[in-house]
Amino acid sequence: MVDLEDEYKRNKDLHEDDLNTLQGWVQKQPHLPPILQLAIFFHSCYWSMEQTKTTIEKFFTYRGAWSDFFANQNPNNSTVKSHMETSLCAILPSPTPENYKIVLYKLMNSDVERFATKEEFKIFDMCMMMELMQKGTSDGCVLVCDLREATVAHALKFDITATRRIMLYLQEALPVRLKGLHFITMAGIVNLLMPLVKPFMKKELLTLLHFHDSYESLCKFLPREILPADLGGKGPTTRELHEDMQKSFTDYSDFFVEQESFVSNESLRDGRPSYIDKDLGVGIGGSFKKLDID
Repeated sequence: MVDLEDEYKRNKDLHEDDLNTLQGWVQKQPHLPPILQLAIFFHSCYWSMEQTKTTIEKFFTYRGAWSDFFANQNPNNSTVKSHMETSLCAILPSPTPENYKIVLYKLMNSDVERFATKEEFKIFDMCMMMELMQKGTSDGCVLVCDLREATVAHALKFDITATRRIMLYLQEALPVRLKGLHFITMAGIVNLLMPLVKPFMKKELLTLLHFHDSYESLCKFLPREILPADLGGKGPTTRELHEDMQKSFTDYSDFFVEQESFVSNESLRDGRPSYIDKDLGVGIGGSFKKLDID
């Protein structure tokens, strides 16, 4: 776990009184688990107390409700292990000039039979949770999805509900400061993905969304030298990153098993309505925008 003292040194706007206030609020929410990473949530919300409370609610509620995305993350599980072999998701060693971390997702096996949207997102989530718990806050994150090996058959495996949940989690629950979202793929895949993704994206994130047909196009936004060596950069190769990812996930299998218990327990809510979209399998209905927080 990242040391809280390191977070205080890293973030001059992080104050003990604010974290004590948040901790006091969490203790009054019987449905929430103990939360050790409050500084990460507070930082991701640019020090807004009320936004932090909302993000915490969404993070733990979504993770509890959407078990197909967030449960069964044990790297020793045969299904998880298979998808760990299929996909790479890693934080590149060198940040951008703005000091943003680059999260690279890449298909390492193009066999469409081995591709499953929810399982691929599970690999992404495992990467992000381990990074957040080990390294803590960062100035921002840029997501790069290399889908050059993806085909129309891969794209057709996306469905509206899964896409909506992924976009909600990325925009409203994941405690990072998103600074860019880049897809590298062929035009035909873009034409299939955009109608699925765009309706669920906030206006602010749409300005960060970019599609590319090559790494040459991506390098208009990111310095080439920080990319993996086999993609034209000077960093470790994608094969090396993939091997490191699989080893790290396996070494920290206990962490991923433990993470599954840190979710919202809806049966312990104190009687106030949860106001979460029942179409997404959460709560009793309504909109999260009406969430009652005090």
